Amino acid sequence: MKDPGARPLPAPPGIRYPRRLEIPRSLPYRGRVSTTQHSITLLLVENNRDVREALKEILESEDYRVFTAVNGQDALNVLSRLERVPELILLDLVMPVMDGHAFIDHLRRLGVLPLTRVLVLTAHPTLPLPQGVSGRLGKPVRLEELLDAIAVHAMPAA
Repeated sequence: MKDPGARPLPAPPGIRYPRRLEIPRSLPYRGRVSTTQHSITLLLVENNRDVREALKEILESEDYRVFTAVNGQDALNVLSRLERVPELILLDLVMPVMDGHAFIDHLRRLGVLPLTRVLVLTAHPTLPLPQGVSGRLGKPVRLEELLDAIAVHAMPAA
């Protein structure tokens, strides 16, 4: 059933689903996450603009506070401007400028890695995970799977 208020979104290049996605005004997700728990800050590091914008919109509709970055270097710049470390970083591994592995190495050297959790989102299931990440989700990611993983992996603010 189509939502009359749905907004069409183009599918990201290389992703195997219909050429256009529709994100309804109110998402039909009925998962195990209570929206009263969502005073959680996320950092989404994703170089694909369409994926980044769609995930940001979805996560904000679920009452998460979302900051975005296009690569690891941009993510370090975003982190330097925040008052506190986000509870969870959603990280693509394959990006230009600074990839996910180099970003994790920088977090470790700066002493930030123990203060947050990192969930890798990747279309490359055979890539090794950087040491210190909490888990991996494949792309394209199912909404229910993403929201459940965020609920499990996000550390509450101290």
